[in-house]
Amino acid sequence: MKHALAPEELEEVIPSDAEEILHHGHVASRWSGGLWFDRTLEWIVGAAILAELLVILLNIMVRLITGDSVLWTQEVSEIALLTIAFIGGAIAYPKGAHMSVQALIMRLPAGWKPYLAALVDWLVFVMSAGAFALFVPTLAQQIDEKTPILQLPVFWVSMPFSAGMVLIAWFALVKLWRQERRPVLVAAGIAAAMVAVVLLAPPLFYYASPNVLLGVVLAVLFLLLFLGLPIAFVLALASGIYLYLGGISDVSAIPIGMASGAKGFVLLAIPFFILAGTVMNSAGLTLPLAKLVDALIGHLRGGLLQVVVVTMYIFSGISGSKVADVAAVGTTMRGMLEERKYPRGEVVAVLSASAIMGETIPPSIVLLVLGSITTISTTTLFLAGFIPAAFLALVVMGLVFLRARKQGGVASPKATWRARGSATFFALPTLLLPVGMVAGILTGFATPTEVSSVAVAYAFVLAATYRRGSKKLLGDTLRETTTTAGMVLFIIAAASPLAQTLALAGVSQQIHDLMSGLGDSPVLFMLFTVILLIIMGQLLEGLPAVLIFAPLLLPIATDFGVNPVQYAMVLIISMGIGSFAPPAGVGFYVACATARETVENSLTHFWPYLAALFIGLLVLAAVPWFSTFLPALAGLIPF
Repeated sequence: MKHALAPEELEEVIPSDAEEILHHGHVASRWSGGLWFDRTLEWIVGAAILAELLVILLNIMVRLITGDSVLWTQEVSEIALLTIAFIGGAIAYPKGAHMSVQALIMRLPAGWKPYLAALVDWLVFVMSAGAFALFVPTLAQQIDEKTPILQLPVFWVSMPFSAGMVLIAWFALVKLWRQERRPVLVAAGIAAAMVAVVLLAPPLFYYASPNVLLGVVLAVLFLLLFLGLPIAFVLALASGIYLYLGGISDVSAIPIGMASGAKGFVLLAIPFFILAGTVMNSAGLTLPLAKLVDALIGHLRGGLLQVVVVTMYIFSGISGSKVADVAAVGTTMRGMLEERKYPRGEVVAVLSASAIMGETIPPSIVLLVLGSITTISTTTLFLAGFIPAAFLALVVMGLVFLRARKQGGVASPKATWRARGSATFFALPTLLLPVGMVAGILTGFATPTEVSSVAVAYAFVLAATYRRGSKKLLGDTLRETTTTAGMVLFIIAAASPLAQTLALAGVSQQIHDLMSGLGDSPVLFMLFTVILLIIMGQLLEGLPAVLIFAPLLLPIATDFGVNPVQYAMVLIISMGIGSFAPPAGVGFYVACATARETVENSLTHFWPYLAALFIGLLVLAAVPWFSTFLPALAGLIPF
């Protein structure tokens, strides 16, 4: 790294959804070409979230009163979820909210960047227009089909995907229109050449082995990734190229797979948890938690840095999003930390380490997604995540304790019991939210989706009771949620066909054969996959990497005698280390921007914490008890 980046430069490498969380606002530019159109699209997605919220709450009430569920909620949920995923995902694109790898682009000469930006937009246009064209025959087949309960035309159920692809293509053209003509024209020629190469390449692979074809496609995937193409579009394009070059299946399977990948009742919990966390953050309800933790442990050596770790542990159970955790806790405690002269670099390090620790705390979005794509139940994963996160929190707190004298900062005076009681009184309503959510899921009283809907309602009631947040709280938080939830669900949809493609290519069996050839050792398998997953977490961010590798690696772990629940925890934490570790871990840059510190200075503070977390991860990989004790105690898995 040649020079330190100023905080305003850091914002260039932070996805817009994180930037919105940091500034409690939304992108005000006319990203679609007309402000009225922007607002209309945002309210369509917002209306889908609110409609689904009301439907789920209605279902809960009916079940409590009559003991029966409302049957048609599943069909309404599917339409709402597809709307959030594809129209919300489309909105996220012109806002720049989609995850992408910027590590290489940041280091390129400034004169190259307009050409790369234009090339990315052309590739997005090609992918979205192509996906729409491939999906049209499917739409035509569904004209006369009806849903089983409400008898709605299936055609309308599939419309959100089609509308989303059309919108993304339109947004790409709008973005290109606003750029300089020369880069746009040059990039158009490069994109056309790339498309032509792919279209003419199949004869070259008629006699190629599957491994050669897979190697070529993976090379293309990483090339597109480092060009800055958003990860979701990279995943979809890589799947399409593999199927087309290999002649394995019709390429129309990609848009169909994407549309199917965004379905699933449990996925509805994602926008609800994001909305609940956004409301809590926007209404300033994180502060009572921080003050309570400060009253309880702020007098320990390390002071407010210890408070940061514990507050992150608690808040992780509310927002479900690690970037939201960093932004919310960091901005809430920034004034307190600066007042007591804690080094900003150390603050960045502790924030980042605490976010990694919180990857397995319910209701983590990654846990929800993992439960939807594997045979492990969400309840089992939620229970399994508590102790590994607590262990890593103790590791981080221990390092804070050891480094406290060198790093400076003034610990809080020991609070009186009266002050602690007062802090508990004001924080208790906020604390009830994560406790109630987890209790509701673990007792089987409600599904994660139902619990998340109640959490949203409770967050709004709490904000209104405390009279915190502006009169525009509902509109502002819905706008943030449409962008963030749309981006997350779009990635899930795009990763679905790639996971199926890799399974079709036999990647899982190849990894199994490789590990068997190296000695058939569970220890070696764990070590190999931990390193692999950290690297993939860097390249693909945490969620996309989990979506791709969890279905591939979990069955292999079972074959090697590794407990699948333990391996799920190791997998998630490994991805978390990758997604927060420099140079490509976006979470680290969010922490830098939140604490208003340079990357270079923060790095010197962060390396010891990263090393401590890696050692802690190896302990979790070696000792199954941390991950399996609570699920076994609840009777969900054998002891």
